[in-house]
Amino acid sequence: MALEREPSSEKQIDDDAVKRYFDGAGGTAPAAMSVMSHEHNLPSSAVEYRLSKELGTIGPWLDTVAQSGRVLDVGCGAGAWVEIFAHRYRSAVGVERSPLMVEAAKERVAHLSNAEVYQGDGRQDLPDGPFELIFLGGLMMYQGDTDVVELLHSLKSRLSDGGTIILRESTVRRGALALKGDYQVVYRSVDVYQKLFEEAGIQNVEVRRNFGYTCLVIAEELIDLRRKWLPFLPKDSLLLGSVTWSALRAATPISFWALPQALSRLNVPWPKLQNHFFRLQPLD
Repeated sequence: MALEREPSSEKQIDDDAVKRYFDGAGGTAPAAMSVMSHEHNLPSSAVEYRLSKELGTIGPWLDTVAQSGRVLDVGCGAGAWVEIFAHRYRSAVGVERSPLMVEAAKERVAHLSNAEVYQGDGRQDLPDGPFELIFLGGLMMYQGDTDVVELLHSLKSRLSDGGTIILRESTVRRGALALKGDYQVVYRSVDVYQKLFEEAGIQNVEVRRNFGYTCLVIAEELIDLRRKWLPFLPKDSLLLGSVTWSALRAATPISFWALPQALSRLNVPWPKLQNHFFRLQPLD
């Protein structure tokens, strides 16, 4: 899939195409699809590694939420964060549109009496608040600008006083880029998101780069290079995916730390996509 520039418009995203993509993922492990690692044959340990790094990145933000708080996860995917929140807080509710993901998420949190997952569209099927924390792990990039602003307004109305919204979104360095075709998504820069937050009456309290995501994308891009330059090897291979991940993990100080840090400081656009966490609060 190629990245192409897409001007801002009301039709940035074909929502039916997004729904078809996620509904048509039969046979795909929901945990892998939830973090978009399913097309590169990476092992489950790669997903777990990313999740652990992400938790470390926003752990201090989560620590500011009282343990007695209620948490809402919109677009909860396979339920990994719902499970985390249920272990940390009084209650956690997940909303997810994909039946495949809902089934996996319910199974994941079935042992937790304070966790609930139900099927619904986050733009119109949100439960009543108030919530001390609302989390969206990669949902806004499947929404056009107008839907992003409207959803943020809806989330604001469900926050408790002093409540926080945390977004995790894949980003580009400048402007906005869109994927068209079977997989539709809008990748926005941090600056573009900032403008949408302001339009919704929300302040961006803090932004943190998600290097857990970077680690996974580095592996995926190397697999894409292998597929391109070594076409005689199998395109889809769990063994080769595991070997790639193991090699990168063995060289972690360079592959997952020094290299992405250095390239970021040099403004070298590799890997192509970044990912950021946004900590948001309503403007007074």
